[in-house]
Amino acid sequence: MGKAPVFLVIFLLAGCATTTRGPELQQAGFSRDPLESVNKPMFHFNMWLFNNVMEPATRGYKAVTPHFFRTGVSNVFNNADMPYIFLNDFLQGRVQKGMEGLSRFLVNTIFGLGGLFDVANRLDLPRQSNGFGVTLGVWGVPQGPYLVLPFYGPSSLRNLPGLALAIFASPAYYFPSTNAQWAYSGMGIVNTGYTEGGKVHMVQEAVNPYVFMRNAWEQHERFLIQGGNVSKSELLEGLELPGAASSAPAVTAPPVSVR
Repeated sequence: MGKAPVFLVIFLLAGCATTTRGPELQQAGFSRDPLESVNKPMFHFNMWLFNNVMEPATRGYKAVTPHFFRTGVSNVFNNADMPYIFLNDFLQGRVQKGMEGLSRFLVNTIFGLGGLFDVANRLDLPRQSNGFGVTLGVWGVPQGPYLVLPFYGPSSLRNLPGLALAIFASPAYYFPSTNAQWAYSGMGIVNTGYTEGGKVHMVQEAVNPYVFMRNAWEQHERFLIQGGNVSKSELLEGLELPGAASSAPAVTAPPVSVR
């Protein structure tokens, strides 16, 4: 996403902050969703985009590429995200996690041929999830209104600065050629559809997909901010599970991010 659309979304959503939260949020005790009247149409737009653009592209991608190729591409993009992740670990004062993230990045870059092979995972250096919005949360900045951004997915007012920083942390920002930037970004979108498709389907199968995604995203943010010190009951709180399922695997999976 370019810089201009992000700021446009901020201005558009700022004028819609008078919507009251739904009764289900009052009962469950979740944070307010004052922009629900804007978020819901955006949520449905993103789901339409996934069903009609992302998923067909993913099917084509899987049809013309072998599994080892797709795995390698995913590994490269995961490795490219690592500097942004371990930098935020250090900003949060989590030095050990930051060193683990840095070690993972160096191992995969050097011995994994630029991240093509996930050597670090075999050395008990698993991939982490982090962002600048989490960093702000660690230092006490409130979440603010929940947002559903076009093309991107669930976010919040606190997370918007992180989107801008992620642009500068992306390798594509430093490519000298515009065509190379578009090619890298396009491949990243296809790869995201391939790796995140199962999570999107889980959301779509929920009793109330919009509420499920919002609550799962907020719970995951709290999990990251608290450094994993969240009880199982807290993770399950407020989530409406897909179908008749009621076990943890359907809940504890990372939230969907359509980008």
